[in-house]
Amino acid sequence: MRYRKNVGDIGEDYAADMLTNSGYRIIERNYRTKVGEIDIIAIRDGVLHFVEVKTRNGFGYGYPSESVTEVKQRRIRKAAEQYLQTRRMTWKRVSFDVYEITTELLEDCM
Repeated sequence: MRYRKNVGDIGEDYAADMLTNSGYRIIERNYRTKVGEIDIIAIRDGVLHFVEVKTRNGFGYGYPSESVTEVKQRRIRKAAEQYLQTRRMTWKRVSFDVYEITTELLEDCM
């Protein structure tokens, strides 16, 4: 179980670096509420991005993004709504993104 958490943390760090290098400004990481969690919240070109990062060892169980079920999507949406409400933010353009990362990709970068 701890190994999975470490792989997820490394994947999230990698995604955050990719976003920053692509001109995104990360405003929060690992936002948690009772209804759900958002891995990364970032802004770029006037769009607020709620990013779910899925890191896997490979494609043996399908693409990482396939694990973002409708239930998970609803939880992310509710967490995003709560985030906006608690910070009294209104945003015209919002994006929900999924970043797929494999450990093979991480190994190529290390």
